[in-house]
Amino acid sequence: MAPVPRGWKKRPDPPRPAAVMILIYADALGALHLVLTLRQRSLRGHSGQVSFPGGRRDRQDPSLHETALRETREEIGICESAITILGQLPPLYIPASHFEVLPVIGLFEGQPVFAPNPAEVAEVFSFALDDLPRERFKCVENRRVRGVDVRAPYYAVAGHKVWGATAMLLSELECRLRIVMRADALPDLE
Repeated sequence: MAPVPRGWKKRPDPPRPAAVMILIYADALGALHLVLTLRQRSLRGHSGQVSFPGGRRDRQDPSLHETALRETREEIGICESAITILGQLPPLYIPASHFEVLPVIGLFEGQPVFAPNPAEVAEVFSFALDDLPRERFKCVENRRVRGVDVRAPYYAVAGHKVWGATAMLLSELECRLRIVMRADALPDLE
């Protein structure tokens, strides 16, 4: 799900640490869902894009897991104590912002009631985890990014195009799920 060509130049300074929360919850029927946000268009970085709750590590954050929990509370109103950390995916370097992002996977018990921060979040939405591997949700388009024409794969979910770093993290999660799930447990992938 990485845009092609990448074409980013390596920077001499180390990337800035950040973390996002891949928040999972079960609906009333037990189906698992992933939570995403649509960033406000007024934001400086990645404005108007779909992302996981998250952001850069603050000095007071004891760990990147704490960064993900704090950002989730600040952005969508889900308290840290309501989330059980299940694990993490490998860090992802994002050349455009020069962040190295740790994707933290958390489970919310029950059905969340979101209280999005209107200064940062235009919308909070979710989609079924079973939909992640389905081919009909995967698309490609050509985009112009920083003056370069790129082939940009994306997930089409809930009326949004999820591309870039968020799509790459979803793809990594999808690959991990395929490894641990039996073939007959995967949904029909039409």
